[in-house]
Amino acid sequence: MPRNLQYLAAPGPSASVKEQKPDPPTCPHRRNAQLIVPPEREEHHEENEPDIVSNPNPSSPIVLRKPPGPPYSLFVHNLPDILPDFWASSRRLQKQYGPLVRLKFLGKKVYILSDPELIAILLQEKNKRLPRQEFASEGVFLADGDMWAFGRRILQTVFTVKAVSNFMPTFQRLGLEFIDEIEKEYTANHVVKLIRLSERCSLDAICEVGVGIGDGHADLKHEFNETFEWLSEEGIKRQTRLSLFNKLPTANNQKFLEELNHMDKILDQLMSRPATEERTDILSLLLKASDPETGRKFTEKEVKAQLVTVLVAGHKTSALLQSWAIFEICQSAHVEKKIKQEIKDVLGLDGTSLKIPEFHELKELKYMDLVLKETLRMHPSAQSTIRGLYEKTVVKDWILDPCNIFISVYDTHRNSKYWPDPDRFDPDRFLPENVAKHHPAQYIPFGGHSRTCLGNVYAITEVKLNLCLLYQLYVPRVSALHPIIEGNDLLFPPTDLPMSFEKRKKMLGHFKGERQSDDSFVSAPIIKRPEPQKKLPQNNKIRTASETSRLMHMKEEMTMGTFHILYGSNTGTSKEFALTTARKAIELNVKHHVSSLDEYYDKYLASGQAVKENHMVLIITSTWNGHPPDNAKKFKNWMMDCQKAGKKDAAKHMNFSVFGVGNSQWNITYLAFPKLLEESLQKIGGTKISSYEPGDEDKDLQTKFEALQDILWYFFAVELGMLPSMDRKTLIRPAGSHLDFILADAPIEHKKEEGGQYAITEVRELQSEGSGRSTVHVEVALPADVKYEAGDHLEITAWNHPHLVDQMCKSLGYDSNTWLKAVSKSNLPIPSWCPLGPVRLGQILSRELDINGVITRPVIQAITEALSDQHPYKAKLQRYGGKTQEALEAYEKEIVKNGINVVELLSQLPDVKIPLGVLLGVLPTLKKRSYSISSSPKRDSSKLTLSVGQVFFTTATGREHSGVASVYLGRLQVGSKIECHVVTSPMRYPADHMTPVICVCNGTGLAPFRGFLQEREHIQQQHGSIGQLHLFFGCRSRKEDFIYADELLDYEARGLVKLHVAFSRDQGEKVYVQNKMRQEEELIADILMKQNGRFYVCGDARTMAKDVQEELRRMIAKFSGSTAEEAKNKFVEMVQEERVVLDVWG
Repeated sequence: MPRNLQYLAAPGPSASVKEQKPDPPTCPHRRNAQLIVPPEREEHHEENEPDIVSNPNPSSPIVLRKPPGPPYSLFVHNLPDILPDFWASSRRLQKQYGPLVRLKFLGKKVYILSDPELIAILLQEKNKRLPRQEFASEGVFLADGDMWAFGRRILQTVFTVKAVSNFMPTFQRLGLEFIDEIEKEYTANHVVKLIRLSERCSLDAICEVGVGIGDGHADLKHEFNETFEWLSEEGIKRQTRLSLFNKLPTANNQKFLEELNHMDKILDQLMSRPATEERTDILSLLLKASDPETGRKFTEKEVKAQLVTVLVAGHKTSALLQSWAIFEICQSAHVEKKIKQEIKDVLGLDGTSLKIPEFHELKELKYMDLVLKETLRMHPSAQSTIRGLYEKTVVKDWILDPCNIFISVYDTHRNSKYWPDPDRFDPDRFLPENVAKHHPAQYIPFGGHSRTCLGNVYAITEVKLNLCLLYQLYVPRVSALHPIIEGNDLLFPPTDLPMSFEKRKKMLGHFKGERQSDDSFVSAPIIKRPEPQKKLPQNNKIRTASETSRLMHMKEEMTMGTFHILYGSNTGTSKEFALTTARKAIELNVKHHVSSLDEYYDKYLASGQAVKENHMVLIITSTWNGHPPDNAKKFKNWMMDCQKAGKKDAAKHMNFSVFGVGNSQWNITYLAFPKLLEESLQKIGGTKISSYEPGDEDKDLQTKFEALQDILWYFFAVELGMLPSMDRKTLIRPAGSHLDFILADAPIEHKKEEGGQYAITEVRELQSEGSGRSTVHVEVALPADVKYEAGDHLEITAWNHPHLVDQMCKSLGYDSNTWLKAVSKSNLPIPSWCPLGPVRLGQILSRELDINGVITRPVIQAITEALSDQHPYKAKLQRYGGKTQEALEAYEKEIVKNGINVVELLSQLPDVKIPLGVLLGVLPTLKKRSYSISSSPKRDSSKLTLSVGQVFFTTATGREHSGVASVYLGRLQVGSKIECHVVTSPMRYPADHMTPVICVCNGTGLAPFRGFLQEREHIQQQHGSIGQLHLFFGCRSRKEDFIYADELLDYEARGLVKLHVAFSRDQGEKVYVQNKMRQEEELIADILMKQNGRFYVCGDARTMAKDVQEELRRMIAKFSGSTAEEAKNKFVEMVQEERVVLDVWG
């Protein structure tokens, strides 16, 4: 047998199993229900794993199988499969694939397991490891090998029944204080947040029982409590992060080190107290105890580790067990009746006075034992426990790779094979005759096997005493007025359990109060368990002093390390992505700043002084024809200057990631600037913290941006721990879905909805009547203060077509003239696109939101959630909205390629009424459209012209589609006004008017060159002589779409241009501009390579521009005698030197 493969089998009559030294798991008291990646161990990266593998042991008849699991998605593996709710996803995956599921994310493989048969085997396995943490890593629950055995032997002498009985006076006094706290809180608020109250009281018990700090040392007690609580929760969170992020110089990491040091000093102070025989707190016992086998005692370091581990384990366990037990008891009338009767019988109650139970009486509460066991079955204090394998291991017929195994205690306890009707609360499952039938590993609330938690007697004793006191005085009920808030982290199902407490009539002698229950031992009517209600945690959570301190610290941390969302954008796509990310940051309460790269430079870098605070930076940027976008040029120049000057720490304050936006059709300059950013920032001291797959406008831009959002906020929540109390469903909910709309009255006076301040002075058709297509010439009057140059762009704010708006309103069930007002369902701001006052629905759909483009997956998800489970479209839409590779391919094939927009989809769902806020909050906003200006201010600076091709086509589904901006411009009448502004472009006519120029274009790509010709006309009038200009222009037919033909022929006659027109359909064989270029290759090579001329291209990147690029590279190779690779590099140099200038679109 290969030495790196071992076989495990369950012990039984036919199997001889040697007794092994235990190497047990983490005690589930520790709230360690989180995923921990294996420590530095090579991972097996099988992207497509076979179901059946060959058995390395040829003599074995066992056919080995790989555990099943969902297919890996691109880049993020199974991350989408576990979001937004890990526990719900875990249960869903186990229903689909069975009780052993394989997953991979963060580059590591894990298994989820809930099969008692496999668990029983793994709990005995000796070559396993346990997760490590920085807080008490040598404690008994986390230590391995000899250290574990040594620690356990000593702790067994501390956690004896006699030792726990010695804690009874403290438990009794604190139990009365627990009842007092219920009285105070219920009197003040008419509701008790049971978990939070139980945690506070449990913390007091830890102070006294754990380290001997009583009320006589209030300051020290408060100091210990606050430090201990923060460290215990933060220590657990740090286990879920990659080690890199725990080492970053963030304020939170610094605080963790400071708090560790502070706790160490507190424990030193406590350990320096004189030892006395009378002191029985756990710390004193640990200091005095010795190993019964060797006589060795704990060192001071070991005492601290063991103490903190035990206290962390006991803190949450007692509170959760107590809270859930009360909750379940009051949901079951017969259980409540039996509990009360047992308390009455064992304590000998007469109903007139309060009886405080003694330790021996608690042991007699046998039915209460059953109730607490059933509570731990349904609500284990830790959702899971973890094992890790060092080597490949065969378990039955499964072969497991070396990685962590996530034993789901929750799912094991609700496995219907072992627990009939598992969601029903039934204490009788634990009657002796039923327990005898149990599988040894079907109930593992305290860890199981040899690592069963030693502190369970401590927790059970404390809880039983409190229940005895509580049920003598009160009748607890789930509060009907305060619904249960669903949990928002990996550890707890609920945020809290709001309860009401009715006084019992015959016990009023103990407390004074007004609220009474008429019976003493008969249960009140059962209140139906409310459905969980999802809300943002900051609106619902009761904050202790410690929590308030943590929240204040989080604000401090974000002040020191503000999240900067930076963009470089010319067309608006990257800016829109940045603003979408910023809206999500607002929703998640993440302090952030959004700006262009140049604005960031102006604010932080222009002064040349070092930035003192750390910045977390996400850069979303495109490349503008190989160069930085206009609003990123200063940042780029700063970066390159620092690199040249050898400033290796200029960007040391930047912890950055880059999301590149580009179009792979123009492959020479594809992602040139994003790549330059990543390389250069690291060279000048920046730290790259994440890698994101770039977005390709030609393929998967929106999908990659969605993946970025999922990973980004998961990174914030889990890797950095910067969203400690955030509902994880909120993390991936599309930003904006907190909106709602209410009907509003029309304002008494409202302005006419006009387009803007730029007047249209001419609109005319350029193509002939029979062409079947349309290109319009649009003339725009300019205000006196607006300037432009030939080659610039005009950015248009367009409106959706009125017919499309009417269709959308009809599908939503509203008239377009319905007046609405936006409101926020939380404390989040209204998006900037939405007016704050009354607004017509038609105005929102016409001017603000994109209802014409292909429907995005977040919109599909919002619509899907509004459908009932029985709706015939539900399953199909869920298929498009998922995040597996299969879902992405289905979306691309059936939605994108068919051009389906939201209006078309809603028209197929006439019976579904989707809340306006849900839908409008996730629709993308209308983007501004840029068009090359087809005139020169040298001709007339008071106006400019556009040459716009109208976009009309029939989609694969038979829908007549029209472009938003092009058709909007074509609908305009003389006198209409539009909203627009001039945007500069690198497309500039040479300053030296004798420089020879080649221009290549097709269709409306002629626009900037028409401006060049007007520019040349002016230069010729001023100077007489002028350099040559060759225009390679492609169109279909001389008679149909040879736009501006008369102008061009006139220019040619006057020597301003030499025309090379390719009419692709006027002859039998199609001819394109690249064919015309080849006919004139010697001329082009001479101008570009010998005369230092300029080469301009304007047109479609998918077709013409791509072919022109290939042809030009061929010419460079041919006439320079270089290889294809050398020609490619030379072409790139020409682009960088702006001798070749590209103005192309996807």
